[in-house]
Formats: sequence, C-alpha cells, structure tokens
Amino acid sequence: MGTPLSVVIHELGGGFRKPVKAIHVGGPLGGLVPVHKIPDLGVDFESFAKEGFLLGHASVVCIPENFPMIKYISHLFQFTAHESCGKCFPCRLGSTRGHELIEKAQNGKCKIDIGLMNDLLETMETGSLCALGGGLPLPIKNAMNYFENELSPYFKK
Repeated sequence: MGTPLSVVIHELGGGFRKPVKAIHVGGPLGGLVPVHKIPDLGVDFESFAKEGFLLGHASVVCIPENFPMIKYISHLFQFTAHESCGKCFPCRLGSTRGHELIEKAQNGKCKIDIGLMNDLLETMETGSLCALGGGLPLPIKNAMNYFENELSPYFKK
C-alpha cells in the first residue's frame, strides 16, 4: 500500500506486453483507469477516490488498445445481470436493461440516449441494496468519461 501505481505496473510487474488503453482495478465494480491516469495514482484508497476511481481489492485487468470499449461495457452489464441475486429491482432490471441497450447499439439497431443511460446508472447506484448493482455504475461512468470519442458512435446526446 502506498506504492505509486506506475511503479507497481512498470517496475514490479514488468509493464505491459501489448499496448493497453485502460486497466480495470478492483474487480468488475472497481475503477476503469485510462493508462494516462496511472502516474496520478498510488496503491491507496485516497488517490483513487480523489481521481474518481475505486481501488477495491486491487486486482488488475488490462484492456488492450484494440478491444472495443463498448464490448467491455456490455460484458460488465452482462456479468452483473448474471450475478444479481434478483432481490432488488435496480440491480436485477437495471443491469439487464443496460446490457440490452448496449447490445442494440452494438448491432446498429439504436443509439443510446445519454440521459437515459445516466438515469439508469444513477438508479442502480442509489437504489441497489448491495455493492453489485451499486458498484457497476462507476466503471461505466469512467468509460463514458474517458473514452467518449470511442463510444460516441453508440450514444446520442
């Protein structure tokens, strides 16, 4: 704890074998960190919170430059829909509807209204009974914020 994230990744971990555009830290509900933000972070809760991410349990999944962010978002919604216990509507229905919206956009059947997506994420974040539904919005918001250009063909404002 406290070690700069860049030291952990590049010196202790040996760096990336292939070009990476983001790292997903802390499991599927953790922060989605674009590589240009790595130097701003340490392995500590404070620096992650300050930058709008979540350290969680500090696992790291690398997202290659050539992997579509829309596909990664679809995976996160699908994972949450599958893992939901079904007890609360925001998680059970929100993750399912989010996945459906992303799939339709990926298949060219519609563009997602950004306001609708933000409402869905806010409902999940504030209304879910546990961290599964309440945590999913963070990496989705991180993706929408830092990869806006890549995601813009799938969203309408």
